[in-house]
Amino acid sequence: MTSLSGTFPCRRESILKLAVGLAGMLSTNVTCAQEAFAGVWKIEKSEPAPWAKTADMLDAKEVKRLTGAAVEFKANAIGGPTPLACKGPHYEIKQYQADEVFQGALAEYGDPSTTPEKMADKIGFAKRPIASLVTGCAAEIEFHSIDADHAVFALNNSIYRMVRTLAADKPAAKSTP
Repeated sequence: MTSLSGTFPCRRESILKLAVGLAGMLSTNVTCAQEAFAGVWKIEKSEPAPWAKTADMLDAKEVKRLTGAAVEFKANAIGGPTPLACKGPHYEIKQYQADEVFQGALAEYGDPSTTPEKMADKIGFAKRPIASLVTGCAAEIEFHSIDADHAVFALNNSIYRMVRTLAADKPAAKSTP
């Protein structure tokens, strides 16, 4: 049997260069994803999610524990209370339509008398697509951007509103339904 490895030395070199280039691009995209949310955020408040039909669907102790807490997005970790804290996140920014935010809950469990678009507008998502940070952490919580300094996430039938700490004194962006 004849070896072809010596016959195509440029091919092996090209594959190696391609692999190194792709690794660099992936690393850059991860860095960019983390940078979009980088820094310390404060969980300002919580509200029942549109799919929470009754008050007993909410976890009042969890709401109290998380409200006012800080969450910090770093390159190699997410600092904050459980279940938001995470070591070794694999950041990715995804662009979602209204029916895809909160892992599709607006479409699947939201108010059937309205549309995911209208519910998203009411939450504050003025633009589509909605930039969302997927962390790759075990809790599978996604953070959805309202604007550069405001974001939301859903947990146990509550929607939590976060503000970037440097933006705490700025007024929230207004949305138009």
